[in-house]
Amino acid sequence: MLLLISFVMGIKFNRSLVLFSTILFSLVYAYLFSLPQTGGPHNPVILNSIAIFLAVNIALISFYSERGITTMTGLVRFAFIAFQIVLLIWLIKTKNPEWEHIVNWVLFPQLEVKLLFFSQIALLCILISLFAVSLSYLYRVNPFRRAIITAMILVLYAITFPADDRVTIAILFSFVLLSPLLTLVSESYRMAYLDELTNLPGRRALNETLNKLGSSYSLAMLDVDHFKKFNDTYGHDAGDDVLRLLCNRLKAVSGGGKSFRYGGEEFTVVFPGKAVSEVEAPLNRLRETVANNRFMLRKQERRTTGKKKAKMNNREVKVTISIGYAQRTEAANTPDKVLKLADKALYKAKGKGRNCIST
Repeated sequence: MLLLISFVMGIKFNRSLVLFSTILFSLVYAYLFSLPQTGGPHNPVILNSIAIFLAVNIALISFYSERGITTMTGLVRFAFIAFQIVLLIWLIKTKNPEWEHIVNWVLFPQLEVKLLFFSQIALLCILISLFAVSLSYLYRVNPFRRAIITAMILVLYAITFPADDRVTIAILFSFVLLSPLLTLVSESYRMAYLDELTNLPGRRALNETLNKLGSSYSLAMLDVDHFKKFNDTYGHDAGDDVLRLLCNRLKAVSGGGKSFRYGGEEFTVVFPGKAVSEVEAPLNRLRETVANNRFMLRKQERRTTGKKKAKMNNREVKVTISIGYAQRTEAANTPDKVLKLADKALYKAKGKGRNCIST
């Protein structure tokens, strides 16, 4: 059932990497449960071949970028895996002596390295694969890579169990298949509810939060002062940097508030169970924190006259924010109405000279 769910979810969300890893792990599972066992409880040549095949492909997958299933890149990757599967079956079925020699190749005879039935070449492939996956994860932190590391360790552990211990193997493979599946669900949630630029909850998360509010709450709308002029001067990359840095301040807003990115340079702060008198001080502290701190921009190209751009090193800039806030009342008895009041208050703050709060 988990296998079917993984396939369906991978196809539905067009996640080729989830599908690839499911296929690879399923092949090992299919062998342990379906293929005849020869030469004792495990056939060392077959299992070492599968371990090498798994290690090499997991290492490759860890560096793949998501390109979808039906794209040319996705189809080429599918074809590459299919070719390997056919080749591996042929090598095992024909008992190819050259391949058996490679699988059983003793790289360091003086060390006599041996772990269970794994040959030295299989162990080397496994270690290189784990190192490659870990390296790719450190280079670009990705929950899917973390899930792959966990799943691969569990698969290799499952291989070491006796062939007739199907219950233990089935349990381990359940966790193996759950790992990328849960990662897919988690990433889908993140993409749906978190803003990619700032990592703050986005508009959809805000709407759900507003629908769950009780009968007492306050809402604040804020944006960056003169943000268009800032973008025109320093460029959109610098503007993105400022929004990211600003969000670090917004995440730490006090008074029980929770921040959301409303859109563009606008943000919303929700204060459940709070009146305007209770949120004034936290909002003013937030405004002062932003105004009194400098933001370090990465190396940018500053626009000058005409189409010329002048390169500049890392530099500090100051920005300010304006905030409007309102609370639920008998007249404004829905979140939408309170948001509109907060938005009007925001424009009032801008009219007062910006870098201030208003209600």
